[in-house]
Amino acid sequence: MKFTKIAAGILAGTLSALMIAGSAFAADTIKVGCIFPLTGNNADQGVFNVDGCQFAVDYINEHGGIKALDGAQLELLPYDNQSDADQSKAAAERLINENPDIVAVTGAGSSTYVLPMLPVFEKNGMPFLTAQVSESITSQGYQTVVRFGSTGGSFSEYQVKFLEWLNSEYNLGITKVGIVYEDTEWGISNTSGAVAAIEASQAEGSGLEIAYNDAFTAGSSDLSNIVVGLKKAGCEVVFPTCYTQDAKLLFNTMKSMNYSPLIIGGGGGFLYPSFGDELGDLVDGVVSVTGHNYDIQTILTNEEIANIGAQFEEKYGYFMPEQATSAFSAIYLMAQALETAGTTDHEAFLAALKGLTCSAATPGGAISIDETGANVNAHAVIVQWQKGEDGVYRTISVFPETEAGGEFQMTDDLKAMQK
Repeated sequence: MKFTKIAAGILAGTLSALMIAGSAFAADTIKVGCIFPLTGNNADQGVFNVDGCQFAVDYINEHGGIKALDGAQLELLPYDNQSDADQSKAAAERLINENPDIVAVTGAGSSTYVLPMLPVFEKNGMPFLTAQVSESITSQGYQTVVRFGSTGGSFSEYQVKFLEWLNSEYNLGITKVGIVYEDTEWGISNTSGAVAAIEASQAEGSGLEIAYNDAFTAGSSDLSNIVVGLKKAGCEVVFPTCYTQDAKLLFNTMKSMNYSPLIIGGGGGFLYPSFGDELGDLVDGVVSVTGHNYDIQTILTNEEIANIGAQFEEKYGYFMPEQATSAFSAIYLMAQALETAGTTDHEAFLAALKGLTCSAATPGGAISIDETGANVNAHAVIVQWQKGEDGVYRTISVFPETEAGGEFQMTDDLKAMQK
C-alpha cells in the first residue's frame, strides 16, 4: 500500500503531535526542585528539609511512582540558598534556567528566603509550594504559589490556646507573658500574631497580659539583657521565636540565671533534634508550637503514610523533625497533583494542586486551597519533648486533642506554679 505525500504529511503530523502530548503526559523521570539553606547559619534545618524531600521522593517511587503517568519516577534537584535572601532568589533563577522541564519547586527554610523568590516563580509560571508561615507569601496576588502550612498567626493562636488550656486543666494561674523574637520576617510575623492572640484572649477574660516584648538580632552572642528584662518583668511564660543557636543560648542563659518560666517556643530551633541532643535531660518537658510533626492524627489516620515517622528515623538515624515532615508534605502534595492532572504541564498541574482535597502530612486534615493559594484548613500544633522507652528524646504532639499523638506531661517547674 502506498501513501500519498498528503497522507504521509498527515501521519507525520499526527506522530509529532503524539510525541508532544507524550512529553506532557508521560515521562520516565519527573524532576522536582527544592531550595533550602544547605550552608550558612541555617544549614542544619536545610539538611532536615532536603532529607524530608528525598525521603518523600524515595517513598513515592518505591510505592509505584506516579501511576497516572505510567509509574514515572520522581527525581529531586536540591539547590542551596546559603541562608541568604539574595542568594535564595539567585538559586530560584538558576534552578529554573538549568532545569526548564522541572514540574514544581518547594522551599525555602524561612519566609525571609521565600519572599524574594516569588516574582521569579511567577514570571516563569513555575508552581511553588511552601510551608513557611508569613501571610505576605499569599497576600501579594501571586498565582503560582501555594502555602500549604499554617500561618504565624496560627502559631500564636495555638500558643495562647495551649496556655489557656494549661491554666484551666492544672490551675496554674499564669498571667504575665513575655514575647522575645529574632528581628526577621518570621519573628515579626509570629510576634504580631502573638500580640493579636493575647489581645483577643483578654477580651474573653483570660487575664493574660504582655509584660515584656522585645526583639534581638538573629545569631546573637549574648541574650542576657533579654533574660534580665523577662525576669524583671515577672514573666511566668515566654513565647520565643528563634532558630537553633539562639534557642539554645536563650534556654541556657535562663538556666544560668536560675529563671525557669514556662517556655512555649515559637518553633524553629526548639524543634531540632540537635536541641535535644545538646540539652540532654534539660530538654525534658520543653514545649513548642510547630506547623508539622510526624505523629499528628492527620498522618496516623492516613494508612498510606501512617508510618513515615518510624521509617524516616530508621533511614536517617534521627527522629523526623518539623522541617523534614513539612518537606515530605510538599512532595506528597506534588505527587497527588500529578496523579490528578495526569500531566507535567505547569498550568494543569497548578490547577490540580489548588483543587486537591486530600490530606497530606500537615495538621488540619484535608487541605483546602483558597483563591490566594493558602491552605485554610492548616493549623499549628503544640509538641512536648518527651523521653521514649528507648531513652531518646523526641517531640510528641500533645495539643489540640484532635491531632495529639501522646499525652502532655507535667514538669516539676509547672507543678511548682500550681495554685
